[in-house]
Amino acid sequence: MSKRIRVAIIGTGNIGADLCERLLLDEAFSVVAFVGRRADSPGLKRMAGRVEHIIDSGIEGLIPLLDKIDGAFDATSAFDHAAHWDVLQKAGKWAIDLTPSRIGKPIVPELTQYLSSMEISAHYASNYSMVTCGGQSSAPLVYAIAAHAVNPTEVEISSSIASLSAGPATRRNLDQYISSTENLATLVSAGIPAKAILVLNPADPPIMMRTTATVKAESFDLPSIQNLCKEIVNRVSQYVPGYDLVVEPHELDPTLVSATVKVTGEGFYLPEYAGNLDIINAAAVETAKRHMMSFSETAA
Repeated sequence: MSKRIRVAIIGTGNIGADLCERLLLDEAFSVVAFVGRRADSPGLKRMAGRVEHIIDSGIEGLIPLLDKIDGAFDATSAFDHAAHWDVLQKAGKWAIDLTPSRIGKPIVPELTQYLSSMEISAHYASNYSMVTCGGQSSAPLVYAIAAHAVNPTEVEISSSIASLSAGPATRRNLDQYISSTENLATLVSAGIPAKAILVLNPADPPIMMRTTATVKAESFDLPSIQNLCKEIVNRVSQYVPGYDLVVEPHELDPTLVSATVKVTGEGFYLPEYAGNLDIINAAAVETAKRHMMSFSETAA
């Protein structure tokens, strides 16, 4: 990519501020606008003088600047994303949705090579859903286990995150979080019904994010599962350095295989224990890069 990717970030809470910090350090991007709805937002104040356009009037304030951006990251809420996407789509801009709205195409960057349903689009004004932190952390495990399972019937995903890392938007969107995570697990496992669980752990000191995926089936090819799981986890860790396989795939009994990952945040803005927010932001950045690369290759 010869030119920087020009973006706006909508949402100035924890996720938006962390995303802005990492993009300001990434030479592939130019952050044109940081968009919130409160002039006293700590996130907006933090970026004053560092981002060219600081907007406190929401999506309406971004409209005059749409010609200056390629696309936008939406780090607000599932309830607000529909209206934001309406504005961006009409302007011919792409969107990376960091909310669990289920409007855009679900994407886990390292699974795009395995699943045609996750193909990065060459259509410029595309909408990609990062689903949820539990979805991003569990999907590689679910895919690897289900790919070498005979007649799989159930998937369970359990994520535990530090309570301090769950902001107001996360707490308002818990129902959407569960349904979106379950939908992604069903997608990557070729239709297996899924159950997702999220625990907001108030422990002090705060815990690191952990996600466990368990699949039920008639039988498994465990060595193939372990090899594929390690391969995918290693590739995810290229863009999420804190993504680690801490319990490799193993049999709980002959019909159940389980594996666990831990996610440690990189600390751009948030503390290391906020790996749940780190992974979804890292996946969003990687998806934007891949989308723009796909568009550039098609245009060429």
